[in-house]
Amino acid sequence: MISKFRNATKTSLLALAIAAVAGAASTPLYAQNTEIVVTARKTSENIQDVPISITAVTAEEFENAGLQEFTDLANVTPNFNVVANGAGGSLFAGLTIRGQTAGFLTLNADQAVGVSINGAPVTRGTGLFSNLFDIERVEVLKGPQGTLYGKNTTGGQVNVITKAPEFNDLGGYVKFTLGNYNRTDAEMVVNLPLVDDTLAVRLGGALTHRDGFGSGTGGLGAPAGRELADDNELFLRGSLLFEPNDALTIRINADYHEQDESTAINRSLRSAFLDIGLPFLIPIALETISDDFYVGNDFRASAPFVRTEDWGVNATADLDLGGATLTSITSYRKQDAETSLQAAPGTEVFLGQNSEFFSQELRLNGAALDDRLNWQVGGFYSHETGEDIDNLPGNFQFQTTAAKNKSWSLFAQPSFAISDQLTLTVGLRYTNEDRQVTDVSPVVTGQLQNSASFDAISWMASLDFKPTDETLLYVSASRGFRSGAIDQDTISQIVDPEFVLNYEAGFKADLLDNRLRVNASGFYSDYKDIQRVVFDFDNFPATILRNAAQAKLWGFELEVNATPIDGLTLSATVGHTRGRFDEFMDGAIDRSDDPIGGPKWQYSLSGRYEFDVSERAKIGIQANYFWIDENLLTGPATIAALPDGQGSIGAYGLLNGQVDLDLDVLKGLNIAIFGTNILDKEYAIGGIVVPVGGVTVSNRFLGNPQTWGIRMKKSF
Repeated sequence: MISKFRNATKTSLLALAIAAVAGAASTPLYAQNTEIVVTARKTSENIQDVPISITAVTAEEFENAGLQEFTDLANVTPNFNVVANGAGGSLFAGLTIRGQTAGFLTLNADQAVGVSINGAPVTRGTGLFSNLFDIERVEVLKGPQGTLYGKNTTGGQVNVITKAPEFNDLGGYVKFTLGNYNRTDAEMVVNLPLVDDTLAVRLGGALTHRDGFGSGTGGLGAPAGRELADDNELFLRGSLLFEPNDALTIRINADYHEQDESTAINRSLRSAFLDIGLPFLIPIALETISDDFYVGNDFRASAPFVRTEDWGVNATADLDLGGATLTSITSYRKQDAETSLQAAPGTEVFLGQNSEFFSQELRLNGAALDDRLNWQVGGFYSHETGEDIDNLPGNFQFQTTAAKNKSWSLFAQPSFAISDQLTLTVGLRYTNEDRQVTDVSPVVTGQLQNSASFDAISWMASLDFKPTDETLLYVSASRGFRSGAIDQDTISQIVDPEFVLNYEAGFKADLLDNRLRVNASGFYSDYKDIQRVVFDFDNFPATILRNAAQAKLWGFELEVNATPIDGLTLSATVGHTRGRFDEFMDGAIDRSDDPIGGPKWQYSLSGRYEFDVSERAKIGIQANYFWIDENLLTGPATIAALPDGQGSIGAYGLLNGQVDLDLDVLKGLNIAIFGTNILDKEYAIGGIVVPVGGVTVSNRFLGNPQTWGIRMKKSF
C-alpha cells in the first residue's frame, strides 16, 4: 500500500508539473522572466548563455520561498541534496549532486561537491547547516567542474556570492523574526560609502535562536526530556570594495560563524545486546520506543553538544591590462568543530576536527580575433593542515590523526565562436597533490605515519548552438576526479583518485517573448575507482578504505519558470538520478548491480502572486512544495539483515507558505507571516546503518516539524 501511495504521489506531482508548464504555455502571458547574471565560468554571463546545467537562486527568491539555511537549497534545486552525514548528525553536511557524494568526514579524504564563498574554497562540511544572510545569489553547477574549479568537483560546484558594497548608497536593513519554539532571529546590515566611487564597506551580523523541538529519552544518569535540536548561531560579515582607478578593483571579504547547540535528534530503530557471560546482557544499542516522534536517544550524564567556530578572509583583485584582465584570489579559512553524543549505552562518541586552509589562484582572461576567441589560463595552490579526533571512551578508543594536504594545478579554458551561432569550448587542468597522515593518538597501535602523492588531468569539451537569441542547445563531455586518500583507521592503506567521465546534452529557451523559460539537461556518467569503506579481505570483519567499485549514473533535470499574468510567477523543477554498480566487491560479498543509492526523484512546485492594494502597499502570496524520493542508506545485502523499511530514509514532501506586505509609505517596510512544513510531516533527513554485537542497527536523524513565524524587515 505504501509503495502504491508513493508511486501515485510521484505520478501526481509529475502530472502537476506538466500541467503547470502546459497551462503556462496556453495562457496569455504578460510579465517577463528577468535576466540572471552568473559567474559559473568565472566571468559574468547571462545564465541562459552558459552551456552548463545551473540552478541560480537570488536572495529575494530565497527569502520569498521561506528558505533560510544552506541545506534549504535542496528544496529548489533538482538532483541536489544536503543531508546530515554520519554519527555527527547536524555537525557534518553531506552534499550530493547527481548521485555523486562522499561519506568521508575527515581531512585525509575529500567530498565530491565543491563549495566556495565569493570565489574562496570551503573544503570541509562542518558549519554548512547554517544560515545564509545578505547574499546576492547561490549558483549550483551540476556535473564535473574540474577544469575551472579543480579536484573534488566530480558531482558539481556550489558558489555562494554575498552582496558587495555600493559606492553611492548609504543604507542597509534590519530584520527580526519571531516564531514558535521560541524562535528569535535578528539581522542588521549597513552599507557605508566612504569615498565617492572609490571606497565602500558593507557590514552585517545575524543572531539565530530557537528552542529544541525534540528531547532525549534519558537514562544512565541523563535527565529525561533534555532538549535536542535547538538552534543558536552567530554570524558576522564584512566586505570592502576599493577602486582607486578604472583599471584596478579590489574586494576583501571576511566572515565569522559560531554555533553552540545540542545534537540532532537520533532515533534508533533496533536494539542490540552484547553477551559476555554475565547474568544480564549489556545493551550497546537501544530502540527508541517513545510514541513521540521527536524523542531521540540520549544517555550521557552531560549534555550532548555541537560546537563550531570558523572564520575566513579572502581578497579578490582584478587588474585591467588592456586586452586582458589579471585576477588574483587569496583566501584563508580556519575551522574548529566538535560534537559529543551518545545514541546508545556504552557508545559515547566524541568527534572533533580543526583545520587551516590557505589558497591562491591567479587567472588571466581576455578576448582576441575580434572577440571570437575568449580565453582564460591560470594556476592554483592550496595548503591545508589540521587534526581529526575520534574518541569512543566506552571502548577505550582514543584516536587523533594529523593531516597535511598540498595541491597545485595549472589550467586553461578557451571558447571559440566558429560562427555567430556555434561556439566550441575546451578546457584542460593538471593537478598535483601531496598528502600526509600522522597518528598522534595517546596510544598508537599501527603505522605511525604515511604519505602519498597523486596527479591527474581534468578536461572538458562543449559545443553550443544558438538557433535564435533566446535559445541555446549544447552537448558536452567532461572528466573530473576526486582526490586520492589515506585511510585514517589503517594508515598503511592508500587509495587512488576516483574518476568520472560525464556526457551531457541540454537546452535553454526563453519563449513567448521571454515569458516562459524552460531549461533541461540529460547526463550519463561513467564512474570509476570509487572509494568505499569495505570489509578487509585480510582482517575480516574489520573494514578498510579501497578503490572498490565501478558504476554508471544517468538522469536529467528540468526547470520551468512562467509568468502567465501580471504579478503571477509559477515554477516547477524535476530531477531524476539513477545508477548501479558495475563492479563492487565488499569483502566476500559481491555487490555488483546494487543501486548506488541516493534519491531517484526530486520535484518542486512554486507559485507566487503579487498585487497592489494601494499606491504604496503590495501583498505577496507564495506557496512552495518540495518532494524527495526515498534514499537507501546501504546496499541490498545489508538491508536484507534489517526489518522492512529500516534500510532507507522514506520519501517525503514539504509544503511551505508565506504572505508578505510591502509598505512603501514607511520606506521599505516588509512584514511576512510564514510557515514551513505546514502539513507537519514527520520525516528523517539522514541516517546511519552499523553492525554492532552481531546485529545490524539503523538510526535516523530527524527533520524539522511544523514551524511558523512573523518576519519584519526595514530598509533604510
